[in-house]
Amino acid sequence: MQLLNLLIVKLVNTVFSLLPLSVLYVIANLIHFLVFRIFKYRKKVVQQNLSNSYPKKTRDEINQITKSYYQYLCDLLVESVRGLSLSKKELQSRFVYNNPEIFDSYFNESRSVILLGSHYGNWEWGTLSFPMAVHHKVVGIYKPLSNRKLDTFLNKLRRQWGLHLTSMKNAGRSIIEHKNIPTIFVLIADQTPVDVKNAHWLNFMHQDTPFLHGADKLARKTNYPVFYYSIKKIKRGYYEVWFENICLNPKSLPPGEITRRYARLLENTINSEPTYWLWSHRRWKRKRPR
Repeated sequence: MQLLNLLIVKLVNTVFSLLPLSVLYVIANLIHFLVFRIFKYRKKVVQQNLSNSYPKKTRDEINQITKSYYQYLCDLLVESVRGLSLSKKELQSRFVYNNPEIFDSYFNESRSVILLGSHYGNWEWGTLSFPMAVHHKVVGIYKPLSNRKLDTFLNKLRRQWGLHLTSMKNAGRSIIEHKNIPTIFVLIADQTPVDVKNAHWLNFMHQDTPFLHGADKLARKTNYPVFYYSIKKIKRGYYEVWFENICLNPKSLPPGEITRRYARLLENTINSEPTYWLWSHRRWKRKRPR
């Protein structure tokens, strides 16, 4: 089964690499009709998440965000696959970084930093293009797929423009290995933690929400400055990115404070355009331990 999944992904990637995005968006429209109208993929999950996050919105408003979300999700699907074969020039023209110079002084001082993001906008294009926008070495900390062959294949494509990857469990080792190399360690920090006992619990989007504690722990241990990136969709197939500081001296903060600041920034990003966050994820499936 793992081999079959790998062959399917390779076939889709090959076919998509031959088609322009304008054609792929036609395919995305078709997928949207099937997913939203026919199969209603996780529609109840999406609407429940939206209703709980926006208790003051009307049913019509929730329905409109839901519809827009599914169009975004289908666009994201074809963009993510096509992005693996986009040329450097086209990727840079479609995914623009507005203030990457924010990291220059740290690079000049041979200092590493931590960058926190989320499943918002087109994070896959960010994964591919970010190393081209900065002077630092870029290491993405991620959770490997259970299908190792597929994980290896996808990561090979993701590395084509300079990205380096390490698993969550090897993050500490990677930080030690890069001790003398100015590096930006990138984490997608809005994933649902399995270990809810050690998670940081916050009121997020009007709900009791667990957050991974790893980024906060790494930042306070290394004292690397922590930044946040937000992605804004300009139009179909075009995005812009901004960076902002979360904390310059993590050791000065109590445990959980970096997570709290990150959560507030992410909440502001989501509220600015709710359509572009991953609402079909069962973000609130776990409850706080008593």
